[in-house]
Amino acid sequence: MKISIALSVLILAIGLATGFMHQRQLTILRQDREKLAAQALKLGLHVDSPAQSGQPKITKRQREERDNQTRSVSSQIIAFARTMEEHDKNGSDSDAAFQKQGMELMERLMDLDPEQLKLVIDSLRADQGISEDTRRDMIGFSIIMLAEDHPAAALSLFTASSDLMDDSDMGQQVIISSLGKWAKEDPRAALAWIEENSKNHPELADDDTKCSVLSGAAQTNPKLAFQLLSELGLKEMSGAIQSITEAGKTPEERAAILTAFRAHVAGINNPAELDAQREEALGGLARTISGESFDSVTKWVASQNLSPEESDQFAGGISYDTTKAETGKWIEWMSKTLPPDKLGERVGDLVGQWTQQDYLSAGKWLSAEPEGPAKTAAVKSYAETVAEYEPLVAAQWAMTMPAGQEREDTLKSIYENWPNKDAAAKAAFAAEHGITPDPTEEEN
Repeated sequence: MKISIALSVLILAIGLATGFMHQRQLTILRQDREKLAAQALKLGLHVDSPAQSGQPKITKRQREERDNQTRSVSSQIIAFARTMEEHDKNGSDSDAAFQKQGMELMERLMDLDPEQLKLVIDSLRADQGISEDTRRDMIGFSIIMLAEDHPAAALSLFTASSDLMDDSDMGQQVIISSLGKWAKEDPRAALAWIEENSKNHPELADDDTKCSVLSGAAQTNPKLAFQLLSELGLKEMSGAIQSITEAGKTPEERAAILTAFRAHVAGINNPAELDAQREEALGGLARTISGESFDSVTKWVASQNLSPEESDQFAGGISYDTTKAETGKWIEWMSKTLPPDKLGERVGDLVGQWTQQDYLSAGKWLSAEPEGPAKTAAVKSYAETVAEYEPLVAAQWAMTMPAGQEREDTLKSIYENWPNKDAAAKAAFAAEHGITPDPTEEEN
């Protein structure tokens, strides 16, 4: 089932598409509040705390306040859902005020405990003023909010709302998000939930849900995550390894995951299987460096004593999306680190991405780069990438390469990518550089 336009508005408004960044910030704020509350208690001050352990006695007044809070949030989320449907009906975009309202609503939802969230969901289920699609999406979103701090309770509520969740994209998102959070605390319990509920819903036992457990477990116990990898009977191993390795967001987490991975593959005797898993793992670790500086990441790499094979596979995961303004530095790192037979491919891939995104910046870097194997590979990739749009510029760059097979191959590639609308210039280029057109091309 396609996600509704109303839900798309909600996703845009509150940042779901960026990995619930704001949720995490709110969680941190709540944790800080709990620390301050604990300090206050030591000083003899009594502070209400929504996350106290155990089941403290609740007074009648507190119960009334909780009920009023729950009713207030229920009314707000229903009103918000109706506004979303109006946006959908009118084809209008959400404004800053609407997005702010969504953020405030998310914060209020995160302050509710499982019992309160259940009452909110009951209110949503009973309300006839919103469509079934919107009701399902808002229930799913409420459960995802609950999963931040209470993933087991969130899945329990999901099971109770399965009539609204079956075959929906939101339902899948609820499951993956909740299982991932639960697996950080108790991966075995998360897997037991999958096993129990897959009896009636076999689709729950697919690789996506299992990978969400592996990702959650890897954040706190990467050794166990790799142990589970061997137990789950996954259809696709590469995606599972990627789920584990991309869970490492800090240098310390990456180091722990790499250590666990090396222990995991120590018993693999099949060279092809070892190489495939190492490529996924090291490439996955490289994909987590977004936002970190070149100096910080290369310092971490140096501390891990990567083998030549590991360095090459780490380089394979580096992309322009993560290197941005420091792409040139990463190419220089590759030239000093990678085996000569691997340098051309890795540099070529990165420069090709760079050229597609910002060919002016890539060309400026090329102009200042000293001659050497890295520059030769970079020029080849740059010329082949721009040939489709600026074939004469590409040819000029190709002619700066040392004479030999690589330059001839690059010129041939430029010819093959030459825009068809300029057939005369293409033929002249072929004649100038001794390129013989394919017979089928001459026939056309």
